[in-house]
Amino acid sequence: MALSWLPINLGYEERELVDHFIYTASSTLAIFEPDKNEFLSLLVRLALSDSSPSSVAVLQSALALSSFHRHGLHADVFRFKARALRTLITSCDHSIESPTLVQHIAARMILCHLEMLETSYDVSLWFCHLIEAISLIDNAGVNSQSFHGESSRLLAWVEYHMVMSRFSIRHWHINAESIKGIRNFVPVEQEACLFRKVKGLSDCSHEILRLLYIMFEMIQNPTSSLYHSEEYENSLRCLENRITNIVPSALGGISDTVSSLNTAWVAMMELYKLAALVYLKRASRNFSGTCQQIDRMVEKAHILLNDPESFNPAFPLLIIGCEARTDEQRMRILEHIEKATKTSSLRSLDGLRNILQQIWVQDDLAVDYELNYLNRLDAVIGSYQIMPSFV
Repeated sequence: MALSWLPINLGYEERELVDHFIYTASSTLAIFEPDKNEFLSLLVRLALSDSSPSSVAVLQSALALSSFHRHGLHADVFRFKARALRTLITSCDHSIESPTLVQHIAARMILCHLEMLETSYDVSLWFCHLIEAISLIDNAGVNSQSFHGESSRLLAWVEYHMVMSRFSIRHWHINAESIKGIRNFVPVEQEACLFRKVKGLSDCSHEILRLLYIMFEMIQNPTSSLYHSEEYENSLRCLENRITNIVPSALGGISDTVSSLNTAWVAMMELYKLAALVYLKRASRNFSGTCQQIDRMVEKAHILLNDPESFNPAFPLLIIGCEARTDEQRMRILEHIEKATKTSSLRSLDGLRNILQQIWVQDDLAVDYELNYLNRLDAVIGSYQIMPSFV
């Protein structure tokens, strides 16, 4: 991706950082689509299209992420980030339209990923940026002209993170002090930050994400009055059937030269499907005991994870990893995480390793009794000061 066409003037250092963002630092961006190059091209165009404040915000966010990825946490990262935030604040109003709107969303999401890596504060700033991006989408409406065409990719990007954040919130919300910290930091209504609901996922999001969102919202705790109701049982059965009937399909318009993308994408969809079914069966009835049906799904997931071309996202690795009982099974999961770490710089993968090791310790200590599935996840995920991300 040559930079000779730039419509704006960049210094030598900034050009190098843009190059680094394109070729290396972009590996930190978790997206829910097979071809990261096309998505990256969109971000670069939004950052370098002109010298407008919204374009500058995307560029400065990208420079901050690239600088952190290249040199670690130092003064330049704070300088670029401060410029991005200042520009976002001064150029934002409730009537902004495309392309300004999509540029603001892109900048917020890049900053979201930077905060996932940086974690230098006592509050979950990555979630704050995600909430700001969601607010921009809510104000415009998911059916806005701003999200037609390739801009729909940004909408799907935000919704992917929002769906996965519902899982994090569900198991981390017991950390009252951390919730208080977020509420004090974010410039929105206190109750709105953690407990707001997505108005509804758009058609831009994949079906498995829409069903995951429904699942995270639907599952009741045993103390709920709905837990033993026939209505709840029927809803669970219906959701399980919908997830089971998802048929991961190859993408259209993919050339033979990149057909491996299709294979990896179908495998990842199947992984999410299996992880969703395992979690649904475990969490809806809150048990951690043996189950042959779950064992068969886990073994199928391991076959998919063994594929050298497969994507290994955090959520399926967590859910499948929770099923590892023997040292051999746990080593297999750690090897999958290590493989994923080599192709991605996502810090969530390092956190995932620690979370799984804590869960396995709990499993080993539970010699004469069965662990409560939800409480086990609550205890481990809720022990973190900063809310973990599982994208």
